[in-house]
This record gives sequence, structure tokens and C-alpha cells, in this order.
Amino acid sequence: MRDARRFDSRITIGGVPDSEDLDQLVALGFKTLIDVRDGDEKFGGQVEKRARDRGLGYVSIPIVRGEIRLEDVLEFCRQIYKRGSAPLYCFSRYGKRPLALLLLFEAVASQQPLAYIYRKSATFGLNLQGDEALDSFLVDFYNHGQMEPIVASIREARPDLLGT
Repeated sequence: MRDARRFDSRITIGGVPDSEDLDQLVALGFKTLIDVRDGDEKFGGQVEKRARDRGLGYVSIPIVRGEIRLEDVLEFCRQIYKRGSAPLYCFSRYGKRPLALLLLFEAVASQQPLAYIYRKSATFGLNLQGDEALDSFLVDFYNHGQMEPIVASIREARPDLLGT
């Protein structure tokens, strides 16, 4: 698959999968796709139809660039840690949105500063600091102390990540 990056043993991130990519995901044993593109980016919903035709689970959590809502972030958290859904392929147009959210959860769980997210995103070949909408969301998130709802969501779904 082009542009696919393995985040961990359960999650792979990347861009929008085409039919060939979906066939590869099925062959590799993936169970669920999580699509974080907003409605304007979906171009008729073909990915959902093709995924479902192949027996893949499909979850849409529209995360609008420049208007990222905490409720959507929490829903993404619930879906990625949902039992029985892995392995997962999480995608957006370029894969930056799912990466930013996954790194945010990791940073919150391990009490890391914002710089951790930027450093780690570079290891995936994606520059989150250069993405104005994601950068603004992450800075606002850290500056306004919105971590507790995410910590609670992680605590409920994956307490092992918090060391509790």
C-alpha cells in the first residue's frame, strides 16, 4: 500500500485507500477502516461501499480541518480502542489527522509535552507543525488543558496505557 505507515501492532495509518489497497488490507487480515475525512473530502462515499463489499468494518468520524471538536476526538479514541476491531486502518487525505490524534493519545497517556508529538510525527515522515489546522488544534488543546476527557476515555478503554 502506498503511503501506509504502521503506527503500532494494531493500527496502520495512511491516505485514502483505493480498490487495490482495500484488497491488500483484506489479504493482510485488517478488520476495520476508520475514515476521519470530512464530508467534502469523501467524493460520493465510494471507499465505504467498497470496504463493506469486501467485508471490512467501516467507521466514519468526520474531523473537519480547522474545526476539530473534542467530541470527535473522543469518538476516535473509543473506536481505535474498541475490542475486536483490530487490526485497523485509519485514514484521511494524507494520513496526518489520524496520526495527530494517535500521537496526542500517546502523549497524554505518558504525560509528554507538545514537542513530543512533533518529534514523533517526523519519524512517520509527516510534518504536523507545518499543518496549520492540526498545529492550531494541538496548541489550543495543550494550552487550554482539555486533557482530562481524553485521559478518562483512555482510562476506560485502555487503562494499561496509563500505567494504572
